[in-house]
Amino acid sequence: MKIKNLTALLFCCAILALSCSKKPKAGYASIKLDDFFELKMGGSAVVADQDLKLTLTGVPEDSRCPKFVNCIQEGKVVITVSAAIDGKAQVVEMSRKPSDKSPTSATIGGFKLQLYDVMPYPENGKKTLPTDYSARFAIRKAG
Repeated sequence: MKIKNLTALLFCCAILALSCSKKPKAGYASIKLDDFFELKMGGSAVVADQDLKLTLTGVPEDSRCPKFVNCIQEGKVVITVSAAIDGKAQVVEMSRKPSDKSPTSATIGGFKLQLYDVMPYPENGKKTLPTDYSARFAIRKAG
């Protein structure tokens, strides 16, 4: 009888421990500091063990020279990311040229958001819908 009680107690403790673990909000992917991650348009992520939530909200400009086209200027892509840290929201605008060798960075609280790429790359004669976009990032501690 004592073994059954001990087993039941251990089972209850395990269930309680699992229910107390911090889970991301529904619709948010969980990401870790220093890892690469991708956000699709409208997609959101929460940084594990941090109060930081990121959402890719827009591409107000994509003037990159399309593939297989000769352009006078290379153009750039501009994205907007909504960031909520410690309950305070801000919108961050980041731009990137195709020739950029290092990531574009923005500081959000004590974090550095690094933009590595925006997909898809424009193609001549092919229209890119806002919902087609995604961006590749990393999030790191600032400093």
